[in-house]
Amino acid sequence: MTSWEPQSATADQLRAVFKQSLSRDNSARKDATRILEDARKSRPDLTNYLANIFAYPTTDADIDIRASAGLMLKNSIFLDFERIQYNPHTVSYVKDCILLGLTQPVAILRNISGSILSAFVLRGGFKLWPDVLPKLLAIAEQSDDALQDGALSALAKLFEDSGSELDSADEGQRVLAFMIPRFMDLALSPSAKVRAQAVMCLNQFILRQSPALFARIDDFLTTLFRLAIDPDPSVRRNICTAFVMLLDVRPDKLLPHLDGIIDYTSHCMADEDEQVALEAGEFLFGLAENTQLSEHVVQFLPKIIPVLIKCMVYTEYDCERLLGENENDADMEDKITDIKPTHAKSRTKHTVSSASATNDSQRNDDELDDEDDYDYDDDDDDFSSEWNLRKCSAAAIDLFASKYHSRILQYCIPALKQNLMSPEWQYREAAILAYGAIADGCVDGLSPFLPDVLPYFIQGLTDQMAPVRQIACWTMGRYSSWICYRSADVGYEREFIPALQGFLRCCLDNNKKVQEAGCSGFANFTEQAAGLLIPYLVYILRNLTLCFSKYQSKNFPILYDALQTLVDKVGYAMKSKEYVDLLLPPLIDRWQKLADDDTNLFPLLECLSSVTAALGEHFAPFAQPVFQRAINILQKNLVMVQDFTNDPSLDLPDKDFIITTLDLIDGLVQGLGPLGSELISSTDLPLMQMVLMCMRDEVNEVRQSAFALIGDMAISTFDIVKPYVPAIMTELIPQIDSSDQSCSAVCNNATWAAGELALRLGEHVQPFVGPLMERLVVVVAVQDLVEKNIIENAAITIGRLGIACPEIIAPRLDVFASYWCKTLKMIRENDEKETAFKGMCKIVALNPSGLQDCLVAFVEAIGLYTEPSNELQDMFKTILTGYKSLIPDWQGVVVNKLPPEVCERVRERYGV
Repeated sequence: MTSWEPQSATADQLRAVFKQSLSRDNSARKDATRILEDARKSRPDLTNYLANIFAYPTTDADIDIRASAGLMLKNSIFLDFERIQYNPHTVSYVKDCILLGLTQPVAILRNISGSILSAFVLRGGFKLWPDVLPKLLAIAEQSDDALQDGALSALAKLFEDSGSELDSADEGQRVLAFMIPRFMDLALSPSAKVRAQAVMCLNQFILRQSPALFARIDDFLTTLFRLAIDPDPSVRRNICTAFVMLLDVRPDKLLPHLDGIIDYTSHCMADEDEQVALEAGEFLFGLAENTQLSEHVVQFLPKIIPVLIKCMVYTEYDCERLLGENENDADMEDKITDIKPTHAKSRTKHTVSSASATNDSQRNDDELDDEDDYDYDDDDDDFSSEWNLRKCSAAAIDLFASKYHSRILQYCIPALKQNLMSPEWQYREAAILAYGAIADGCVDGLSPFLPDVLPYFIQGLTDQMAPVRQIACWTMGRYSSWICYRSADVGYEREFIPALQGFLRCCLDNNKKVQEAGCSGFANFTEQAAGLLIPYLVYILRNLTLCFSKYQSKNFPILYDALQTLVDKVGYAMKSKEYVDLLLPPLIDRWQKLADDDTNLFPLLECLSSVTAALGEHFAPFAQPVFQRAINILQKNLVMVQDFTNDPSLDLPDKDFIITTLDLIDGLVQGLGPLGSELISSTDLPLMQMVLMCMRDEVNEVRQSAFALIGDMAISTFDIVKPYVPAIMTELIPQIDSSDQSCSAVCNNATWAAGELALRLGEHVQPFVGPLMERLVVVVAVQDLVEKNIIENAAITIGRLGIACPEIIAPRLDVFASYWCKTLKMIRENDEKETAFKGMCKIVALNPSGLQDCLVAFVEAIGLYTEPSNELQDMFKTILTGYKSLIPDWQGVVVNKLPPEVCERVRERYGV
């Protein structure tokens, strides 16, 4: 021991303070905490006293006091290590007390000592305590179970926190090369706890791919196989963990033993210990993800798939828990802890090739792709908020289906058919879940079975048990595309209408989770059905609007999303008084009930922005109060942002309010068209100045929504925008920067807005053409590095600039022409494409030689344009006739290089 000795009076005083810190009296605890914090800052020797109180008992009843001192010692090491490390007496004393703590008979003190030790090494490194590993190993190899437990627990923590330091140093590798065989010996100890902790220590070096462990990997595997039938669940769990980790980094080593490991983990998935079962399930999940063993795993699918199906069934305990829940809880108010925080969604403007260029409420492609993905770790799919074996098995079979497709069907269809017809609800539910999980990967192979299976899904929508109804909604949603495609052949009465009725019935269910699943399933169905729903709109709206009087707070966002999806898909068919009278009153009523600072406004504002854009002038009677409140909210939040900028001690407002109100105003501008100018002029608040502020905001999503609004205002209310064009361009042009992927949506919207402004500015766009072209040319030239929709919008904007100012752009034609032709030749034909090609024709007319390297591509783009306007067709003919007269061998240089169908179209339509 060191020469430092504590003063007994000081130690007693500190013990008294720690005792006070454990008091039930809140005031006493606060006073104690303050005293201890003051001591930490003012007493250089406090670390020594903490170590002393922790390591040395005074009575048998002071365990809590010692534990508190130990935890403060750990925190002190983290906070004050720069001071501690330069006092050799303190360092030496703390080390001795830590090792003494590992030998305590009380487990909690040993665990705390291990945490202190790990914190010490994490802060000071092994160089400050070079002999710590040999000392811990010496303790671990003693015959006393408590000593072994303390040392191995400390080693496991140490390796987890600082093991990488050992791997990065030659000395560390030599130490590990000595220690790892000792851990393998300890893994065969008579003590179950020692065996489990020894394997845990070894596992810490698998994912790090430690050379010292991998040099003995065959011995390690032998040790694992010897322990496979260990009676202790902690040992079995750590063995499964080892297999999961090895599968990730050394699948080649598992390959010779794969059959046995699959048998073992499959057996462990039925283990009474839930953690053992889950860790075993993780191995099959990892096997589904693994690409190196894909072809070898095929032969084991007959073993794997039935196990996963079996493990997707709720256990008896699960069933009892579910049966104990309130089935009809729709009238019960949500707990605050049940309501997830809501956030504004980012939206990207005008993806020309894949969405209508006049509908900004179209959601991102990635968002649509993920819409029907079942979150197997979602805390709403059942009562458990934890990842469990059932969820793991469902996710695994989903992965196997995506990888092996129809090859898994022969191993699951018989069992699933049997479970679908089971009188026990949990088997029906698991079968429906499994069918949903394999939908994406196996839908083609399932097609012959689905006509017989779908009635069971539809029946599940009315099942007596809420979990069955809930999962049936999700599974039906995943087969929506198949149902809609097939309905034209077999009739809508067979599956389409029953599915629609089932979804809407579940939306109005008396169980909250079924309500949520019903709305989500309906939204997925709507994505696929789109126009097929038009004949049923009155029925749909009557049902969905009834939800407003039935739902509690938690489910409103999913209801808004369902309505927004419907409006996005068929809003063009809803412009009638009948639909407006059904849809708007409950939405406006809800809008009026929520306060301006209520975050539940976010999803409602997003929904309203789509509704207003879709209903157009039919929304006009509601527009003024909605617009005025939206602009008031915007102004209030911008003032709060400015106040925060001036005084950072204030709370920063939630900028989602700014984003969603911008989007709502955008929806009003789109929907009302020219009437929007009158609406904007009716307010005393300076909308344009506020939008300019938003263009400068540091949050990407705020700028993204601001540029979207500017673009739509350019289309519908250009008279409002025109006086501010110089200020707008000052903010807009720097945002056309595709180099920063995190700002890609901002770049996209700014690029699109520039094109809309250019189209309407005409010759007045001239001062901005040069700076815009500098950035736009860069965007179209890096095609493999920039998102497709950004490149398309950039190419369209270049063409639109060419309408007014071709003479400025023509000299640079050769720089961007090939990229421009490649980008725009295949996009959807609409007004944006039309104006882009008109501008390009003007540019080419002024610099025909600029197409020297890509003339064939330009002619092909003209030939692929199936329905140009008469004006554009005449421009094309003039251009082509001119080139033909300039090129003596027109046939050989151009025509013979075109695809046959394009060549024929050019010859017939343009005579060249």
